[in-house]
Amino acid sequence: MRTTVFKLFIWLIFISLLSSNIQAKERLTVAVGLAKPPYVIQHNDSGFELDLIRNVFEQMGYSVEFIYTSFGHSVKMLDVKEVDVVMTTNNRVFKDESKLSDRYITYQNVAISLASENLSIDSISDLANYSIAAFQKADKVLGDEYSTAINQSPLYLSVANQAQQPVLLMKKRVQVLVMDKNIFNYLLNQLAVPNKQDAFIIHPIFPKTHYRLAFKRQKHLTLFNQEFDKYRHSDAYQLLKKQYDL
Repeated sequence: MRTTVFKLFIWLIFISLLSSNIQAKERLTVAVGLAKPPYVIQHNDSGFELDLIRNVFEQMGYSVEFIYTSFGHSVKMLDVKEVDVVMTTNNRVFKDESKLSDRYITYQNVAISLASENLSIDSISDLANYSIAAFQKADKVLGDEYSTAINQSPLYLSVANQAQQPVLLMKKRVQVLVMDKNIFNYLLNQLAVPNKQDAFIIHPIFPKTHYRLAFKRQKHLTLFNQEFDKYRHSDAYQLLKKQYDL
């Protein structure tokens, strides 16, 4: 009887300590741009980029909470008291590179047009001839040549919700989309588009865009770089890429 009571006492102490550790686990709040599947799927806090961040932060010993804001506001979010980290940024958006992590994700932005329009887009400068719908902050992320071209464009729309971009093109509200090709393909698969593979032309005029995290605290930045370097060489990372067909 005494042995049983003693074992129960020890078990209760163990559970209490475990519970205390869980409750004490620090949570980091991460500012995220609006939905951009397959990287960010807002309705269920999933997607390749969110899962990647969640997994690395777990290795760091932190839980994570995502808050969504338009990409145009993200640069200001690090000044918000409750926000610890800003996702999907780089030194063209955040000038203070001391706040930026190593590169953790790469997007391949492209120009997209309707095949029926037969547009001639062989360089970034060619965009000056056409109306464009692009993701927010594209003017910051895609460089000076792009900024010059869109200033000459007859119409330029900066779109917070990227799900609207393929619709704008199909309704011929604009002539060209500027967005990541994986986001475009994902969104296109959600739409009933006949002969979708032949309906659009992909113009690969942009170099790859590398993104970093912006951290409020140096200790979190340093630890992220260490743990991400381990994670990107793991089988778990390869499985995550396969899960989202990247």
